Amino acid sequence: MINPINSNLQNLANKAKCPDCDSELNVPCDIEKGEVLSCPSCGLELEVKKISNGGGCVDLQELIIEGEDWGE
Repeated sequence: MINPINSNLQNLANKAKCPDCDSELNVPCDIEKGEVLSCPSCGLELEVKKISNGGGCVDLQELIIEGEDWGE
């Protein structure tokens, strides 16, 4: 039987720091490049740019959404 309280512990294998507020972020172990995380403290949206060491090291960068240029 799986204990639902402890089942999430396997999904939160890594930690990272928000580049803006230095808050600690829980990074799921199955995260992929291009996914977006949100900082629980400041709300900054962060994109996963690089994963190394089998997911042990994650490089996060502020998500920048570029607007469309309608020829203006």
